[in-house]
Amino acid sequence: MADNLPARLSEPALLPHQFDDQLRARLAALDAASDTHADDQRPGNTTRAYNADWKTWEAFCTQLQIPTTAATRGTLRAFVDYLWNREQRAYSTIDRKLAGVTVKLRKEYKVIVDPEATKAARELLKDYAKQAAAAEEPARGRGKAPALRLVTLREIVAKCDTDIFGLRDRAMLLLGFSIAARRAELAGLRLRNIRPDDNGLLVHVAVSKTAPRTVPVPYGQNPETCPVRAWHAWVDAARITDPDRHAFRRIHHTGKVQPQGLSPQRAGDIITAAGLRAGCEDLFTGHSVRSGLATEARRAGKDRKAIAAITGHKKGSKVLDGYMQIVDQWDEKDNALIGLGL
Repeated sequence: MADNLPARLSEPALLPHQFDDQLRARLAALDAASDTHADDQRPGNTTRAYNADWKTWEAFCTQLQIPTTAATRGTLRAFVDYLWNREQRAYSTIDRKLAGVTVKLRKEYKVIVDPEATKAARELLKDYAKQAAAAEEPARGRGKAPALRLVTLREIVAKCDTDIFGLRDRAMLLLGFSIAARRAELAGLRLRNIRPDDNGLLVHVAVSKTAPRTVPVPYGQNPETCPVRAWHAWVDAARITDPDRHAFRRIHHTGKVQPQGLSPQRAGDIITAAGLRAGCEDLFTGHSVRSGLATEARRAGKDRKAIAAITGHKKGSKVLDGYMQIVDQWDEKDNALIGLGL
């Protein structure tokens, strides 16, 4: 077996300062190709958000008359102050913009921002948020998407028509809820990502903000809200057979299913519109099905690890805690005091 191993090089490995120009050029080309490949894997909405973050940073730097590459402790703190006090941005928006700026500087300008500088900027942001809470200022931003609970999901699904539009919307709602989908994940599904199984469906979420995951979706107890049956009804009616095409498609107003898939924005709009048609008071968004699954699974006593396997969150994720919403403060499932024996 040792005879099959490659022979060892007789010469010692070169150190980086010993590389010649030809080798440096080859390594630079590999770096550029890998950067392009990595960018291609990033969801489109993330790329658009980072581009918008950079434009905000450019405008800020222009006002301060400093170069865009000058991301120091002082400039990043000033950026936070600018966004919080002048533009009245939400906490989560500012936090993301800090990330967007540092990523852009690293990838396009080869500038590595000192971690202590970004830490100082985020500490200032936290202080501003605490001061706002102490002063009882109104919350900024849209806030969390309302969780789409099962009782409401049933009402919305019941209002979906029986035509091709209704079949698609019902399948999107039920499958989106079952895999705790972000809107980009729902829009990114291809036919090959949804495989029939004796127990239901195996849904591979390949387009994800974090890591890909495969979710086993079982048959539902209620045929009217069964995600597996809803999926088969849609795919059969739409006559989708190409495994590389989108699972959920645009539909012409005449009812003809188009070959093009849905954008993430359109996927979210379909969920919002379905809620409005059902007369729901809450304005549901694309993220509501994701929060709804996490909330209902917690209330049903499901293991946190099992929930994270569906949502794709890592062990101990604080973000997952945020998805698990308290929906009824007087229900024993949401109030830790009830049933203690006080």
